[in-house]
This record gives sequence, C-alpha cells and structure tokens, in this order.
Amino acid sequence: MMRAPSILALVSVLTVATIAPVRADLPPTTIDLSLSSGSLQPGSSYGPWQFATLSARTTAGKDKPGISVTTRRDGDAAAPSSGTTVSVDDYHQFSTKAFGYAAIQAASGSIFPTRGGYAEFDGTLREGLAFGAGAGISVDANGLVQRYASVGPTLYFAHGNATVRYLPVWTQGQVGASSWIADLSLGDEGRSVVSFHLQDGVAPAFAADDPTLSSRFANRSFVAGIGLRSWVTPRFGFTAGVEVGDERDRATGVEAYSRTSISLGMFVGVGRAKP
Repeated sequence: MMRAPSILALVSVLTVATIAPVRADLPPTTIDLSLSSGSLQPGSSYGPWQFATLSARTTAGKDKPGISVTTRRDGDAAAPSSGTTVSVDDYHQFSTKAFGYAAIQAASGSIFPTRGGYAEFDGTLREGLAFGAGAGISVDANGLVQRYASVGPTLYFAHGNATVRYLPVWTQGQVGASSWIADLSLGDEGRSVVSFHLQDGVAPAFAADDPTLSSRFANRSFVAGIGLRSWVTPRFGFTAGVEVGDERDRATGVEAYSRTSISLGMFVGVGRAKP
C-alpha cells in the first residue's frame, strides 16, 4: 500500500502489507518525493490544500527504519495555515510469523498534531492470514488529546493482499467514536503495485502512512483513493494517485466540504542490492 501512514508517516493505517517480501535485486534503501494538490467544494471557503512529502526507508538486518517529512499548506479563505510534520518509525521482524512496528511524530504549525506515537504487533494466524493490533496517541495543536486502537486481519494471496482495520477513537472531552479502513494491493514490488483505499468514520488525526487523511477532531470522514507505484528500473520509479472524499459534522451530518486530490511522485533506490 501506501501510505501516510506511514504513521506518522505511516492510515491509512499501518498494515502488514508494507513488510511483504521484496525482490532481491532491489536496493536496500528507497527515497521518495511526492507532491499533492487538492481542490475543495465550496471552493470559496476551502482550499486548495497542497502537500509535499520526502521520505526514506532502508533495511538493516531485521529492521526497516524510516523517516518522513511532510509540509502542508492550506489556502482556506477564512484562515490560511501551514505546518510541517516529521515522523520516525521502524518495523522489526521477530520471526517469520511475527513483527512489530513503532513510530513517533512531531510537528510545527497548526495543521498537524504537535506530537504523537503508535505501536503495533502483528502475527500470522495461519498461512496467508495475519492479524494486527496496535494503539496510538496524538495531541492536537490546541491541546486536545486522542487515543486510538487499530485491529484487524490481513489476507495474503498471489500478487497481492487485502487488509481491514477497525479504529476505535477516544477524544478528550468527547464521546468515543470509530472508523473503518480497507486496503487492497495488487501487483509485485519491483514491477508495479496498484492500491485501493477506503475509509469511513471518525478517524485519528493522523494515522499510519497518511498524514493527509484527517486533520480535524470529531468530524466524520469518507475517503476513497487509488494509487500506482511503478518501477521503471530497479533503482527508479514513479507514483501517482487520485483521492476523493468529504467531511461532515459528526452531530448534524451537514457536509463541511468535499475534496478531490491528485498526487504525483518519484522514488530512487540507493545502495547495493543483495547478491
């Protein structure tokens, strides 16, 4: 998949799909640059929203550490704003049937949570089926605190995988809420991977691999997206994606805005591939 997300660079949500086996001839380190712009309705009040993300991930023994920096600029008529968030994370392979994930995040500006963290454990139930459970916390720029969990299965099949996650959310001073996330990835690392993403419900302010997903508390969000990651050579490739969604007042159901986003990017591989 993706995938903000990564958390913190890693939601949609973190899934075990991101630790699937990689072709041996691929370099151990990948550096990504992605640009995204979103148009919103009503356009007289919201947007455009623009993102730029620079990220890197490498393989070191049983670990896959990564870092991601995302800058966002909102052109909302009433209150233009901007912010930058930095996240550091790591996957650790305990065995062929179990791995863990942990991430921390910090941000400047008023758009992203000022700080947060997330941890998860995933284990194989049987061949082709794994289950993950994690918990996280984020603190908004105005001091509101969200705690959330993420639980659900991942199904592996030839040339792809599918993940469903349930995310209960508890916001300081507000009744708990929840969100569902579903992801489908088709293809092979080193060639091309097409990913599909659906989200519905009240999402955490940030989540694994997708800081663009939800930036407000206590609103109901719906998001649908499709993305492509394609390798031109083992050391170079491009990404592209389209996402649509809307956000509604959780209490009244009144739509706050709808949006359409387009993203384009490129990535390069660094280091010597495994022999």
